[in-house]
Amino acid sequence: MIAFVGGFIFDTVTLNRIDSLLDQAVFVFYLCVAAGGILLVHAVETDTWTPTLLKRNKPWLPVLIQFPIGGLFSGFVIFYTKSASFFTSWLFLAILVVLFVGNEFLHRRYERLVFQVSMFYFALLSYLVMLIPIIVGDINTGVFILSGLTSLFVIALLLQGVMRLFPDVYKRSAKTLVLSVGGIFILWNALYAANIIPPVPLALKDIGVYHSVVRTDGAYEVLGEAPVWFRFWRSTAYVFHRAPGSAAYCYSAVFAPTRITTDIYHVWMRQNAAGEWIRESRIPFMIQGGRVAGYRGYTIKANLMPGNWRCVVETGKGQVVGEMRFRIEDVEDTPTLVRSVR
Repeated sequence: MIAFVGGFIFDTVTLNRIDSLLDQAVFVFYLCVAAGGILLVHAVETDTWTPTLLKRNKPWLPVLIQFPIGGLFSGFVIFYTKSASFFTSWLFLAILVVLFVGNEFLHRRYERLVFQVSMFYFALLSYLVMLIPIIVGDINTGVFILSGLTSLFVIALLLQGVMRLFPDVYKRSAKTLVLSVGGIFILWNALYAANIIPPVPLALKDIGVYHSVVRTDGAYEVLGEAPVWFRFWRSTAYVFHRAPGSAAYCYSAVFAPTRITTDIYHVWMRQNAAGEWIRESRIPFMIQGGRVAGYRGYTIKANLMPGNWRCVVETGKGQVVGEMRFRIEDVEDTPTLVRSVR
């Protein structure tokens, strides 16, 4: 357990940028080791290839699959969490966390071909959904479909290798393998259609609702109300005190890999008396990738009614990158504001 926690902390510190060649090399290495481990386990199990060293350590061979799969899920938890809004993507994040944590206690199951392939395919698809947008330079439904088709091609190559090398093993599990891979593929597409999968590789770096935002000399000068100390994760206060005639500014910084240029949207939403969120406006602007601290932009909303509001940052398809919730209360005088540069 100490190694498990320590490994995750190490990954959190070292896996910083999704389009880093080093980070991508780590993911590819883990996938190759896991695929090789699947073939090696069954080569020894069927006596197809049985060097003395491997035969003597046969009970430990599944670790060659379990360890890299765990490393992959550790990275996925980190990067998908950075791209997610908990309010919309909690189900997918929960699945990732369960697989990541559960992987540590499933050593025995890694002796079974169906379980090996299922975990490998989920990891493969998770990786390609991150990778393909970076290669293509865009994030949209067509790119997601391409990611899925690529994953099916790669897993078909692996299963073809299993079928040729270990025909009896494959024959016993063929139907279950197809159902498992197909089920995972359908699940991913269903979650994507419902906008539950985070829009990787985008990541929200900063967001706040301010009384003023002005761009000066390549920086953004903002005026806002400071949050209370116990809401340390917020850049601005939860309550927005609106003086007569003033507007609200939603500022955000969204990271995208260097090659990606895409549109994102600020969606201003108000909660009505029934507790339902009503979309008041959806304002687009283009972001360009490459800036570590994220591409910055803001939108303005005037004539705001008192009550609960959200500024949601989302993709053209409606996948939520992040959001800021706040409450508007009318006041007679302008509140005390803090000036900062973003």
